[in-house]
Amino acid sequence: MGVVALGSVRSCGVTTVALALAATWTSDREVLLVEADLAGGTLAASAGWSPEPGLVSLAAAARRGGDPTMVWDHCHHLPGGAAVLAGPALADQARSALGMLGAVMARLDELDADVLVDCGRLDPASAAFATWEHAGRRVLVGRPHLPDLQALATWFDARAVDVGQVGLVMVGDGQYSDAEIAETLGSEVLARVPWDQRAADALVALPASARELRLAPLVRTVRTLSDHLAGDDPGGTSSLAVEAEAGKPDAAPAASRTVSVRSRVWRGLRVSGPSPSHNGSEPEGVAR
Repeated sequence: MGVVALGSVRSCGVTTVALALAATWTSDREVLLVEADLAGGTLAASAGWSPEPGLVSLAAAARRGGDPTMVWDHCHHLPGGAAVLAGPALADQARSALGMLGAVMARLDELDADVLVDCGRLDPASAAFATWEHAGRRVLVGRPHLPDLQALATWFDARAVDVGQVGLVMVGDGQYSDAEIAETLGSEVLARVPWDQRAADALVALPASARELRLAPLVRTVRTLSDHLAGDDPGGTSSLAVEAEAGKPDAAPAASRTVSVRSRVWRGLRVSGPSPSHNGSEPEGVAR
């Protein structure tokens, strides 16, 4: 599969999805999770790992060269065996380390492994942003709420993104179905991941196959997503994206097509009435 990069336009659980993917990854190849969030990492603290090895120690070693295989010397491991290159807790340290790791990040696809990169909130100023743009598979994580979907559409517009080449993962409940979101945005919804903080916290202490976790909604859903991504053709176009394009006037350039995404959100998804209650299960802002 190569490199799968995950990011968000608004903070909404990218690290949780990336962690769950690493813990449930179904490929026979080795899997590496890189925590490259410009805002700083949370995995080391959650797992009780020491700050080093990690992204900062790798940045120091990279001064002597950009061989991507040096990554393995700076990893911790999840209980199921997945390697994790953990980011520092402080944003300024993360920014500095990522700034020094441009050459290594650009060569992650040379590793004999499937690499999952948690890019956090996408920032064009981050070294991780180039990784996201050039990854074999790109995934945006968001919530199925109108403000979040509007933010996604505006981001697509601003960057003239070919939306058919970006998969979406929706976190938590919302008033819009995956089919509605896919048709409106023109990008396939790969999964609807439940908000399951208890399972997310346990993934750093227990393998996903453990009795306490294997039937958890988060693990079951992300295991299916893992199957899809591990066996997916990164050059292909999703069936939902194709359906979303069907019936539209022919062949406008990509930039022209994306200009209409924002207006389609308002026409296709704006509804009257209150959003459904989440019974307190999902906080308004998801930090991880």
